[in-house]
Amino acid sequence: MIFKLTCENCRISSKINQYINRHLQKVTQSLPDIQEDLIVFRLTLRRNIDRYHPPRTHQQRHKTYADTKPALAFFEGAITFRLDKNQLYVHSKGQTIEECVDRCFELIFKELKKYKDLHFATESQYPDHGSIRGRFS
Repeated sequence: MIFKLTCENCRISSKINQYINRHLQKVTQSLPDIQEDLIVFRLTLRRNIDRYHPPRTHQQRHKTYADTKPALAFFEGAITFRLDKNQLYVHSKGQTIEECVDRCFELIFKELKKYKDLHFATESQYPDHGSIRGRFS
């Protein structure tokens, strides 16, 4: 796996680097059949300029000022993940770097699951359906 980490206006400590490496190990475990050189993984973290992101919960019927004010987000991150010729992209915001990284990897695992369902053969209990159809004809 080719991994590129880019940070803009923030620093990554060794603790967060280990945290990111644990998530990367989960990604490599979920893709055992692909060659290591074909996977390109880019993680971009930066300090958020506007500092706000949309509310996490649905708005209530009777709104107050506190309900309409969105949550603060000091960091934003993006993951670009290339498998063979297909590219997966996610973007998220968070109050801390850990929250931002967690949300990005959570979203990339959802996209990866969709990719695996579309492009990988399923491990069916009956790999050859011709033998089943031939028996009942």
